[in-house]
Amino acid sequence: MSAAWFHKVFLSLVFLCVGASYVLAEEEMPIIAYMGVPYDKTTEENFKRFSECGFNVSLYIYPNISQMIKACDIAHKYGAKILGHCEDTHTHPKNAAAILKNVPGFFGYVLQDEPTADEIAPLQKEMAQLEKTDDRHCFYINLHPYYDAGTLRHLKTRTYEEYLDIASSTSCRQISFDYYPVTKDGLRDGWYHNLETIRRQSLKTGKPFWGFVLSVPHYVYPQPTMGSLRLQVYSNLAYGAQAIQYFTYWTPEPEGVYDYHDGPVDANGQKTKTYGLVQQMNRELRQVSKLFFGAKVTSVCHIGKIANGTKKLSTAPVNLRSLKVVSRRGAVISTFEKSGHRYVGIVNKDYQHDMQLQVKVKNDIPRRMTKSLQEERVKPSYTIGAGDILIIRLT
Repeated sequence: MSAAWFHKVFLSLVFLCVGASYVLAEEEMPIIAYMGVPYDKTTEENFKRFSECGFNVSLYIYPNISQMIKACDIAHKYGAKILGHCEDTHTHPKNAAAILKNVPGFFGYVLQDEPTADEIAPLQKEMAQLEKTDDRHCFYINLHPYYDAGTLRHLKTRTYEEYLDIASSTSCRQISFDYYPVTKDGLRDGWYHNLETIRRQSLKTGKPFWGFVLSVPHYVYPQPTMGSLRLQVYSNLAYGAQAIQYFTYWTPEPEGVYDYHDGPVDANGQKTKTYGLVQQMNRELRQVSKLFFGAKVTSVCHIGKIANGTKKLSTAPVNLRSLKVVSRRGAVISTFEKSGHRYVGIVNKDYQHDMQLQVKVKNDIPRRMTKSLQEERVKPSYTIGAGDILIIRLT
């Protein structure tokens, strides 16, 4: 996470990272705002605007449990929940958990962001203290991404997989990590490799992973577009993500090279030019997530440009004769199962340009799924917008 202020808060306190289940409406994917509505901006107006943007979980740090409960109560009125931390949850975990476990608008406990390996090792003790009292709610740890060898020196592990193993050895029930692939210089080469590694860890441990989307321009990261938002959301879903997190909703104050500006809402909570983009993205996400939330991703392959660490599609999915794309970067081909049906999701890996897709079917069984999950006869060709996805029900 690139927010220096959040690092300082977390690293100045020795918080512990644990995990438990989350509680939302049935079949509702968590859409999380990392740095949601601030504690000193906890008003009905701000949570109404937050909910209208399509979020259902607000992540923030609170000065005390009273402020946290106030936020939970207001968020609950607008169909949202609070994923938060306050001093009470750290210093008096059993007492705080006894109160929070019965608060309707409470989603879970924030404990640490981007810990190193040695910060993870002793975490089970505090997790047990909290879990004895509240084993229903989410306990949140967010992990570092892997960029290069320098990452391992910082994490204090020999490999990134070792870091993931250490984190997964705790009772945390999800694997959350942030990776921001779209920079002012283009798409980072290692993103899909990182997604492959996270997916393998998720399959090995049986723990779902939560992915991130960048929604606040700063440093080397440009103004979001619908193409860049879609690419991040749909690539994460294609790899099996069971929650989508945005960094950030509320725009942080600029700090050094982190010249934050134009998050969905500004420092005063007013809409920026990014708000409508994120709102549209979340509107799409809430619809298509009904297919992806709780689904089993059976394979992820690539067509066109084959990124390091990924594999090329060798065989067309069931009931399709062939898939062919014409684009600069190619596509992610994700096959998954949900409610007795098999599907394929085809993601355009170019966040700036359309992609042409040609489809040949073997029979009349496959059906194209619209964003509103209506079924249509499969056409022989499609134009898939920048970063967008096309979904076909195969069986």
